[in-house]
Amino acid sequence: MKKTILLLVFTIALTSSLFAQKNTDKKVNAYIETVESKITLTDEEKATLITLKTAHANAISEINGKYEKGSEELKAKRKENNKEFSKGLNSAFGKERAKEIKAASKKNKAKKKKKRN
Repeated sequence: MKKTILLLVFTIALTSSLFAQKNTDKKVNAYIETVESKITLTDEEKATLITLKTAHANAISEINGKYEKGSEELKAKRKENNKEFSKGLNSAFGKERAKEIKAASKKNKAKKKKKRN
């Protein structure tokens, strides 16, 4: 009975870990696709960017789990993590190329104008 419970707990923990990893992979792949749709990346740049973004996404996931949603502490930690990601981009690609990558990563949000009657 004890082994069954331990096995069940282990299985649940492993399943949730795999789910979180898949979710992170989806976010990283979406980020890379967005960047590649606007600029061309070499294979080396792409590999480096995947490594940096995966670390960034994992850190964000960890931060979201630790701090209460909407709290000032959460916002501060996210901001700190984003700065670290930007520093990583700058050191890996240089300031100009990092700027290009950041600009390319931003999704175009079409502004809808309301018609006035």
